[in-house]
Amino acid sequence: MEKTDDILIDQKGASQQFTEEQQSVLKTMDKWIKAVTTTDPETVAKLYAKDAVFWGTVSPFLRTTPQGTKDYFEHFMGLEHLNAIYYKPMVRVYGDIAVNSGYYTFFHEKDGKMMSIPARYTFVYRKDSDGEWYIIDHHSSAVPQNV
Repeated sequence: MEKTDDILIDQKGASQQFTEEQQSVLKTMDKWIKAVTTTDPETVAKLYAKDAVFWGTVSPFLRTTPQGTKDYFEHFMGLEHLNAIYYKPMVRVYGDIAVNSGYYTFFHEKDGKMMSIPARYTFVYRKDSDGEWYIIDHHSSAVPQNV
């Protein structure tokens, strides 16, 4: 995926023009991706509003507290050599609320082999009085295998 100031080009070369507001949402997504691949769950948790609700990709439990979100990422960040990319974001902005749906893939090492977890996501953000977007709802699930 290649990113310029106002155009995101996905893996298949298709491009989508984003407004300034949509770009600001994508900057929050960039922060999230970067934070997830660190070893500091507190950094990720700070991107979530205190009243956020979160379904993690690799957990059956709904997280409804800042501590629950932090606990999830403490476990998730334990994956060896964790990395992630997101692609095909669909960003809609409705005033101080924004929705971002798309795909991401997490990569990690297990028993000396690189593993991938392709998933789909929906993030709902609220713009706070500080002008920053905070995650208020996040749902992530593994992409279903072909049946």
